[in-house]
Amino acid sequence: MHRFLRTALLPMVIGATLLAGGCATKESAQMAQAAADAARMQADLARDTAERALSQAQTATQRADQANSTAQQAQQVASDARNSAQTAEATALQAKNDALAAEERAQAERAAFEAERAAPRRATTRLARGERG
Repeated sequence: MHRFLRTALLPMVIGATLLAGGCATKESAQMAQAAADAARMQADLARDTAERALSQAQTATQRADQANSTAQQAQQVASDARNSAQTAEATALQAKNDALAAEERAQAERAAFEAERAAPRRATTRLARGERG
């Protein structure tokens, strides 16, 4: 309906107005029709341009959404990596403490062994075993 009004009725109304006013000739009606046709073409061109702009805007929105999704994934990966690094640091500290404790135990056992080795041996007698002399 809108297209009919724009393409047929509007130029006829303009032409009829000019003819009814007594100042319109066939040439002025044709000029009015040509002006209406030019306006219609410009309107069509503007509509096409608007449709292209809308399509480009939708594409840009999709790309922005994809970039946002990728950024969120990267942020999650970075967070996971930070947590893993903290866990690794805690594990390394525990391993260091365990190694120091093991080294201290080894030194204590070594010292006890050396002290036992350095102590004079007591001679055992038969009497110690319960035999008579």
